[in-house]
Amino acid sequence: MTEKTIRFKRATPFAHWGEFLRENAVWAVLGVLMEFGATPESAAPTAAALAAGLSGRRSICALFGGAVGALLRGFPNAFMGLAACAIVLAARILPDLNNTKLRAAERFIAAGAAVFFSRIAAAEGVSGLLAVVIAALASAVFAMCVSLLSDSALIRGIDISEPRDCALGCIIVALAFYSLGTLDYTYINIGRLLMGFALLSITARRGLSWCAAVGISAVLGLCAHDPTVGAGAAVFAFSAAASSVFTRYGKIARASGFVFISVTSVLVTGIEGSSWRLLIEAAACAIAFAAVPIEKIKVPESDFSDNNIALMLRERLNFAADAIAGIGSGINAAADTLDRKYNMSPEQVAERAADRCCRSCPNSMSCWGKHYELFHGEFSRLVMQLRSGFELTEFSLSAECAEICPNGEGVAKAIASEYSRYLSVMSDERRVRELRRIYIDQLSGIRDILRDMGKLSPEVRAANRSRTAEKRAEKLLKENGVEYPQAFVLFDKRGKMRFEAYGATEPRVESEYLGTLLSRSLGRELELPEISGSRGRYRITACERTTLSAKLGAFQIPRGQNRVCGDCYDSFTDAAGRLYVILSDGMGSGSRARVDSAMACSVLSKLIKSGISLKVALETVNTVMMIKSADESYATLDICRIDLNSGECALYKAGAATTYIKSADKLVRATLSSQPAGSGGRFSVPAQRFTVGAGDVILMMTDGVVADEQWLSRELSHRVEPCELSERIARAARSSENSRDDDISVLALVVGN
Repeated sequence: MTEKTIRFKRATPFAHWGEFLRENAVWAVLGVLMEFGATPESAAPTAAALAAGLSGRRSICALFGGAVGALLRGFPNAFMGLAACAIVLAARILPDLNNTKLRAAERFIAAGAAVFFSRIAAAEGVSGLLAVVIAALASAVFAMCVSLLSDSALIRGIDISEPRDCALGCIIVALAFYSLGTLDYTYINIGRLLMGFALLSITARRGLSWCAAVGISAVLGLCAHDPTVGAGAAVFAFSAAASSVFTRYGKIARASGFVFISVTSVLVTGIEGSSWRLLIEAAACAIAFAAVPIEKIKVPESDFSDNNIALMLRERLNFAADAIAGIGSGINAAADTLDRKYNMSPEQVAERAADRCCRSCPNSMSCWGKHYELFHGEFSRLVMQLRSGFELTEFSLSAECAEICPNGEGVAKAIASEYSRYLSVMSDERRVRELRRIYIDQLSGIRDILRDMGKLSPEVRAANRSRTAEKRAEKLLKENGVEYPQAFVLFDKRGKMRFEAYGATEPRVESEYLGTLLSRSLGRELELPEISGSRGRYRITACERTTLSAKLGAFQIPRGQNRVCGDCYDSFTDAAGRLYVILSDGMGSGSRARVDSAMACSVLSKLIKSGISLKVALETVNTVMMIKSADESYATLDICRIDLNSGECALYKAGAATTYIKSADKLVRATLSSQPAGSGGRFSVPAQRFTVGAGDVILMMTDGVVADEQWLSRELSHRVEPCELSERIARAARSSENSRDDDISVLALVVGN
């Protein structure tokens, strides 16, 4: 079964009834409760208003719950609830508008009309009509707010720090609890009971800010129904917030603390004569909170959740990659057809030469009529003689043909001219074929880049749906000189934080200070941030503090009297905590070699920093080196990649010299290599994999270094700084008897805790 089929089954809600009920039963229950609370005498929003504000299957579930609640309330009052649900159901048949505000207005009208027309027949007098209008207006506002908040949740998630989201949420909660507050019975008030349990759960899952926003709104809604009920709700809101100090001791301790604070508050304030009802409700809230595994309940994902957006983005990128691959296939197919149709062959050279010099000759009919085989073979022989490197003259014709043909000199010139044209055509064709191959390779590289970007999307999940941490980071970046910052806080499969941000300008502060500020803002220890980009678009990446660390030392010696070393190196850490060390050796020495090595090293670094996989980046570098100049340009690439969280090390060598790894008392050599970058053809670089730990040393060098392995093993065993170690090895290589007259570069990488 393919991945696409599996994903389709997951997205089909009716494939598993258990999953469907678990995700949608809450809306049916809310529909039942709101329909019970929306009595004909009250202005509370009805279940029809909830269904009007929701979309898809959630709306159907709320309508079903509203219908059940209306039937349970009994006739004749049930007719009002059923009629309102029927009107909303009829309105749901109309297609949703694409504009968010227009869609909210449509649902505002549907909810208001449903309540108004279902109750207008039972209204008596002006006061009754006014009550119906108020109830319709309350339901319409409730449906509009639900619609707007649902759209916000689908697009970017609910963020309580956003004034718009907070206001919409408060209105919804206040109106909902105004309706639930009417469910007042002998021993308990359903609205107040649900509020206490909800606040305990929200505080555990979302924190005190959510508790405050929901609690104040719920208390206001219950107070609007009955001030006495609202006073008890205020006690529960205070107790839920105050009991959060017991969170560290477990759920039972917090539930007990909630009951204790509630009882104490009731006794101290004496807010209600029947205080025993509050005690019963507090105990029920505490028992439900302790019994229900809130921390294990997964919040159902919306139709456009982070995960589904990532999947959609991946499918779009893969679709674009397939389209680009199709362009390459189409170019190849068209080229094959045209090449077969218009290619010029040596046989055509003979035919065109014969047509050119014999058409106006009076002996043409005699030569090509009576002696066709003779002259056809002779022209072909002369073409082959020319291809072999011999020049043609008027005496090149055979004696038999020379007796018949009076224009031997013209034949030689015609064949030479047509053959020269043939060589020019073949040269142009080879050049076009090579350019076509390079262009198709570039298309393949772009295809692979898009697919790599698509693979990245499901690997991470959002750190906070509220974007609170991201907003703090954006504010910090803006304060430090980054214009128009956009920050993303992600977590990998190991739970390690990744930070990624984009902006129009670079930060004004150094990377070390910026890393300190980000660590304080995000609450995690971060590695030194990497800042890359140019021309008005900059990228800042950082990863959480890794298990291992690494210290790099480098030393270079130019060849002879050159002032510039032809080698180039770079090192950086990506957002996943992987350290890259790149060493490149250009063809030759001096400034000419420096251009090649700097180009290869720079392009490779930029591509990897931008999130492109190493395989695709290497193929792109190979193509760039091939087309950057008319003459040949080669550059070796020696790449060391270490995952500083797991210690996994991979070495990639494209024409590079041997790399040595000193681990404990063992000296391991990595020698497997492929052709250098710029050599043409498909570029494939094999990987040699190791596992490194604290205390291990990795030595990378160019081919100008020839070192004795026993001496090298002893040098790597010494506990010295990597800069000192690389300098000592480089100078020893230059003064060695076996040294080569070439640029020397030595990179020493020491792994630590």
